[in-house]
Amino acid sequence: MKKALVFLGITLLINIIFRLISRLSVNFSEWYAVNVYPLIVGVGARVSGIFPFAAVEILLYLLILAAVAGIVFLIIKLIKSRGGRLKILLRSFVALSCAASTLLLMFLFGCEINYQRKPFSQHSGLEPEMYSREDLLGVIDEIIGELELLVPQINTCEDGAFVLDKSRFNAAARSSMRQLGERYSALDTYYPNPKPVLLSRLILSPALISGIFSPFTTEALYNADMPDSYKPFTATHELSHLSGFMREDEANFIAFLACRESGDVDFRYSGYVRALLYLLGAYDGEDYHELYMTIPEQVRRQYSIENEYWRSFLSTPSGAAIAAVSNAVNDTYLKTQGQEDGVKSYGRVTDLLIADYIMRNKKA
Repeated sequence: MKKALVFLGITLLINIIFRLISRLSVNFSEWYAVNVYPLIVGVGARVSGIFPFAAVEILLYLLILAAVAGIVFLIIKLIKSRGGRLKILLRSFVALSCAASTLLLMFLFGCEINYQRKPFSQHSGLEPEMYSREDLLGVIDEIIGELELLVPQINTCEDGAFVLDKSRFNAAARSSMRQLGERYSALDTYYPNPKPVLLSRLILSPALISGIFSPFTTEALYNADMPDSYKPFTATHELSHLSGFMREDEANFIAFLACRESGDVDFRYSGYVRALLYLLGAYDGEDYHELYMTIPEQVRRQYSIENEYWRSFLSTPSGAAIAAVSNAVNDTYLKTQGQEDGVKSYGRVTDLLIADYIMRNKKA
């Protein structure tokens, strides 16, 4: 009991001290992200990479089973031990607190400190600023032009949906991120294979989640059941977290850059399809419909298929409730990490996309 209390006290103290330091000092967080975090990724990603499945998913199921077994065992023990129930409850509470404090510590060093580092825009030389309607239309037209070139090169099924070549998916995801790391030193780290979540349709899709980064096992996970058009972009988004960039708008932008610069046509297509949707969400002109109709027919069909897929999980009251809870939890989580816009921060990638467009055109 004494050792457990000492352990709890030490882990809680470390949690508090380093959380405060990271919140108060951007320089410390940046130093940590550059010098310490890559070591964690190098070891953690290689260890978890031994397993072809998502290690954190299996650990989660085992944890649930252990929790159920523990509750049953505790109830039985309380029934049998009439005289020492308070002591048993106290020991159980301390043990649970130790486990929780350890997980918080793993989350702190595996993820949370990086939220406070310098933004990716400072590493890439971008200067997000107020943009004009012409700038927004310019990048939209540019991406539509790229998609017109890509559509004839991709594989589709009978209904027109994009079909991913899974045989080269992992290699393309890693090489796309490594290639980007050669351009930006802040992204130069070890990248493992992205992994599919086994029970994606039962767990991720009802919650409208396309991907997850696990700081506990240093894994980049994606929804294996969602339309293929999401998968390359989602994989590179989650892999970008391994480079220490946790903010969602930055992860989206890094994913776009990785896909755009990729030598794989599937990745370029996925990157442009996702980026265009974010940009269209920022456009509120009266000619929106006319603009939308200039998008290649296959891409418009792809958007329709995606909408039908996600809508199918919202068609029942329980499905809508699960999605609402998931959105609220994610929104709260992001706000606790300093992203004041919460889930809206995903859409702020438009600022970076337009800043990149303006910078490239200035150079031209």
